[in-house]
Amino acid sequence: MVENAKYGITALRYAGAQIVEAMMGLIDTTQANWDLRPTPTRLTEVVDRLVEGDTVISLFPDDEGGLQAGPEVKVDVLPEGTETLALDEEEPGRSLRDLPRF
Repeated sequence: MVENAKYGITALRYAGAQIVEAMMGLIDTTQANWDLRPTPTRLTEVVDRLVEGDTVISLFPDDEGGLQAGPEVKVDVLPEGTETLALDEEEPGRSLRDLPRF
């Protein structure tokens, strides 16, 4: 594990309305490339990264076929106590629901 690492999420997998996995990879220090390309990552592992102080950002597809950095991802707790993910700031077209599904 990398201390104070920066990860990016490019897609999500749902079971019903709940996020169960994220395509998450490790972003290099220049934020121009991947140190580790995105792979399916269980929700609990994403939450662990966030709790340990790592930064996780959303990455949305752009018009040129690349990825554009979106808001940071945070842990959210649903009323029944289930942990899930949310964005720090949501803008039109830039919510977790707008990320591709896999």
